[in-house]
Amino acid sequence: MRYLTAAFAAVICSAAAADTTIYYDDGTTYTLLNGEEVFVSYNDMFTKQEYLDNGQILFSPRYPNRKRDYVETSDPSDGLTPGGPEWCAVYEPFQDGYTFSDAIWSKNCNGG
Repeated sequence: MRYLTAAFAAVICSAAAADTTIYYDDGTTYTLLNGEEVFVSYNDMFTKQEYLDNGQILFSPRYPNRKRDYVETSDPSDGLTPGGPEWCAVYEPFQDGYTFSDAIWSKNCNGG
């Protein structure tokens, strides 16, 4: 029972510390920092400021976040047939660990 409780606590702590990542349509991502908030809206958003001494209310526009953590780079092997001579000439293996593309490279390009 003690081990089950410890395992459950570990899962809860890791879930509470999980990062929130936004995936954009263009392939880029942004990971929220601690205390950072997200607002999703298809309309313009504004921040309201009240000045109590003269009673004025000021609305300032909120702008979309332009920051990104990861921007997908174009791969020179895009559009080429995997395993073909042109693809083998431009492909750089093992950039993301061992992937299916690395297996194709090992079999067709590396004499494997």
